Amino acid sequence: MPAWLERARRLILQPAQEWAAIAGEFAKPAAIYRGFLLPVAAIAPLAETFGTIVFGVRRTIAGPLTVTMMDAVAYGILTYALSFAGVYALAGLIDALAPTFGGQRNRVQALKVAAYAATPYWVFGVCAIIPPLTLVGRVLALYSVYLLWRGLALVMRSPKDKVAAYTLVIAMAGVIITLFVRAIPYIFI
Repeated sequence: MPAWLERARRLILQPAQEWAAIAGEFAKPAAIYRGFLLPVAAIAPLAETFGTIVFGVRRTIAGPLTVTMMDAVAYGILTYALSFAGVYALAGLIDALAPTFGGQRNRVQALKVAAYAATPYWVFGVCAIIPPLTLVGRVLALYSVYLLWRGLALVMRSPKDKVAAYTLVIAMAGVIITLFVRAIPYIFI
């Protein structure tokens, strides 16, 4: 099993142990992007693109949207590319707000939290391969909030009495960033 897939599996099934390992790891941002984000962030866009091509429909907040094959591919590529910018932005926010919530500023540790906490969002995005199941994938992706809570406490060293508020603020920011990442491609297609 590839290392990125094993890490994703452990984050979902054994989060306490995996976050403890992540917190102590020395990592460079490029290694996090190449070794983990590059493959795992492709799961949801690939599934959604395939599902849209096969079924000809994409589920959106506004309801079903008929999409051409070229538009589906362009949307998938743009969403995938923008997801890296979204992780970068969320990591910056996690780092900047760490002192506010009693945590320690560390840009690389913040990137770890942003990247690894989003794992359920991308992995369960595979449900989009069958468009009616997209909502199921989004509900399962809420597990990312739990991973975020664990990661902020352990990796960013936010104290127990402040980590819930920290998690809430970052989760709301994550939702907003995700909405932007998913909306921006519509400008171009």
